[in-house]
Amino acid sequence: MTNLSHLIPELTEWNNGQGIAPSDWIWIEGRADHALGLSSLFWPELVLFEGYVLRGPLDAARLRGWESQGHTCKQIETAMNAFLLEGIFPNDPTESQLRETQVDQLAKTMVAMLQAKLAFDFPERRFSAFTLAGEDVGISFHQI
Repeated sequence: MTNLSHLIPELTEWNNGQGIAPSDWIWIEGRADHALGLSSLFWPELVLFEGYVLRGPLDAARLRGWESQGHTCKQIETAMNAFLLEGIFPNDPTESQLRETQVDQLAKTMVAMLQAKLAFDFPERRFSAFTLAGEDVGISFHQI
């Protein structure tokens, strides 16, 4: 994995300014409840429903709404599987430019994890997992 130290300013405050590795920092500051909560984002529940592969829990009414508007399966999966990262950590005091960089790196990491999850859960299917850019920073996927 990419060295993330430059994205975590607090690391430089350790060891009299010499810094600490992210993995060591987690051993000191990490919390199991936070890790479990984050794992639900990084390794989401996936549902197979009528040929669609969707992020759980299933919202059948929303799915039917997309279908009634004439959207393709690819469009429906992309929209329903979108997970937006903007505002995900509302109490984070990090300045905006660094925060944008952090969220961009988080999205890239989440895409890689999502690709692994999709391959693990649905080895017989092929997917495209990708980051969303622009105003809607996040991730999504659809079958190919």
